[in-house]
Amino acid sequence: MYDCTIIIPTLNEEMAIPHLILELIIELQTHNIHGEILVIDDNSKDNTIRCIDDIRKSNTNVRYIVRRENPGLSQSVVEGFYKSDSLIFIVMDADFSHPPSFVPHLYYAIREGNDIAIASRYIRGGGIAQWPLKRRVLSMGATTIARFIVPCVKDPVSGFFAVHYSVIEGIRLKPRGYKILLEILGRGNWNKIKEIPFTFCDRRDGTSKLRILTLIDYLAQIGNIFFFRFVQTFK
Repeated sequence: MYDCTIIIPTLNEEMAIPHLILELIIELQTHNIHGEILVIDDNSKDNTIRCIDDIRKSNTNVRYIVRRENPGLSQSVVEGFYKSDSLIFIVMDADFSHPPSFVPHLYYAIREGNDIAIASRYIRGGGIAQWPLKRRVLSMGATTIARFIVPCVKDPVSGFFAVHYSVIEGIRLKPRGYKILLEILGRGNWNKIKEIPFTFCDRRDGTSKLRILTLIDYLAQIGNIFFFRFVQTFK
């Protein structure tokens, strides 16, 4: 069993994924972390899988799963949870908006006894770089809405976080859209959370996959979690 599994959902990330994996391998070795790198791919049409195959030839801790049904980032992450060979999961994007050098901070935060560790843009010391005003406003709006569900968390929609298996054990997650952390916070069994400040930088390579359907999925997710928590209150 590995110390942790780094779960990376991908869709057409041939430009970024080989560089990301190689940097993660260095980070794991530098910090003496026996970690697994698990790519969950949504049936990419480019050379994403070929790039990973080349790296796997000399790195046994790198593997991938190709999904051909029910596509989506959150769905990919949840599949990664149940296909991992560890009890600590670290979720990150493939596009370098989440720096590999930050992964050990999340890992050690869980080892210290936290149930969830979040790379947070909205606590002191954190921030967002290179985002246009429109995207900043949308992000703050989504974050503000999510805080009604988990007011103790400053960045409940971060895409860069670590979680211990015990948080989701026996829980029926209903993944959709991009905000899987909010799903975990809304339905999971957790007590202790640590937010660590980091600065989000826009993707280094490729193009953003943000679409209008992302907003629709997010609003539907919010409604489902509100309903779930309302029902749980009266059980």
